[in-house]
Amino acid sequence: MRPPSLRRRLLTILAAPMALAWLASGVLIYVLALHYANLNYDRSLRQGAVALEHMIRSEAGQRELSPQARILMEYDTTNPGFYAVRSLRHGMLASNLDLPTPDPLPPVGAAPQMFSVEVGRRPLRMAALTAPAADPDDEIVVAVAETLHERRALAREILVGTLPIVLLLIATVLALVWMAVSRGLRLLDPLTAQIAARPAHDLSPLDPSVVPIEIRPLTRTIDALFARLRQTLELQERFIADAAHQLRTPLAGLRLQAERALADPRPESVRAALAHVERLSAGAGRAAGQLLALARASADEPGQAVPADLAQLARGYVAERAPDALARGIDLGYEGLLAGAIVHGDPVMLREALVNLVDNALVHAGHGGTVTVSVMHDDGIELAVEDSGSGVAEEWWPRLGERFFRPPGSTREGSGLGLAIVRRIAERHDAGVAFGRGREAGLRVGLRFGDLGERAAG
Repeated sequence: MRPPSLRRRLLTILAAPMALAWLASGVLIYVLALHYANLNYDRSLRQGAVALEHMIRSEAGQRELSPQARILMEYDTTNPGFYAVRSLRHGMLASNLDLPTPDPLPPVGAAPQMFSVEVGRRPLRMAALTAPAADPDDEIVVAVAETLHERRALAREILVGTLPIVLLLIATVLALVWMAVSRGLRLLDPLTAQIAARPAHDLSPLDPSVVPIEIRPLTRTIDALFARLRQTLELQERFIADAAHQLRTPLAGLRLQAERALADPRPESVRAALAHVERLSAGAGRAAGQLLALARASADEPGQAVPADLAQLARGYVAERAPDALARGIDLGYEGLLAGAIVHGDPVMLREALVNLVDNALVHAGHGGTVTVSVMHDDGIELAVEDSGSGVAEEWWPRLGERFFRPPGSTREGSGLGLAIVRRIAERHDAGVAFGRGREAGLRVGLRFGDLGERAAG
């Protein structure tokens, strides 16, 4: 299959209009040629009528034209002229065809008038005038006529002579268009050279000064693609850096415990090392999961936005985590709306945000603490999680949500990614993240969905 060609496509697009223009020009040429042929032949007929009237006047009193006058009127054998001289009182005086009496009669002494008539189903063009007779009570009507054959033949000759010239002009125009397109496409050479000369890592916008106006929408699309690629590569590089940052310590700990077990093969020493290995591997797995969640939340393509009921989502997750909370000695509960807290977003991402908020709260509440999940509807819908832990000093609230940030003095285990994931998911849903004091002096984290939220009817 041949690759698409702009030149070929342009010529294909122009070919049909040009062919129609050629046909239309042929019709127009024929109409104009016939029009001017009619004007000239009508002028000749008027002159013939005047000449015949002069002949009759010079032969006043005769009822027939002289042979010389007949020869003059009938000299053209291919397109013979027809004439009729009629007296209104005495009838036909002379004729070679019974031409009809013009209706209405031209005024006496007026210039000849033109009529389109039909004799024996043969269309004719007739010029007629009215002249005074010798008898004061009589008038002479002089009419000359001819067929339309010569007029149409002349128009066809003009058409046949002109159409090849028009066709040649059209072919010349198409050739000029081909050359103009070829020359115009050279304007793309600087852009092609600019892209070809770029290093593989250079995804900056293209220089618009070398881009023709007509293809700037294309280059803007390319720039947008470069921006998405740049963002994807930055996200990939950040993920690699984050993974190295988060997994370096657990992997080093695993190696240390393995060396410890190898150095001291006593069962109690090996058991202790394996316990550390289990804790470190669980932490590494949790960190890897959070890294993947952060990467998904930071991805450029959002998930499908569908109506999601935050109240049902939160109640279901609290019920799911209740056994784990009881095992830790933590009172995990829910309060607020039972249903109808509808927001439009990605249910998977919303659940991921809730998972990280509850995980953080369970870690910081500690044994004997409480964690409360709530969904309220005021001016907007708010999903909040609060714990009864030691909380975070208010001066550090603005930094909560930064990757790997942990408030100074924090002794709890964690990667510092949970709130970063929550903040990114909130941004993707145009929601705000607010930090505050809990009712028992712990930390309260709320996601307010504002105008995106809507309470279901009923």
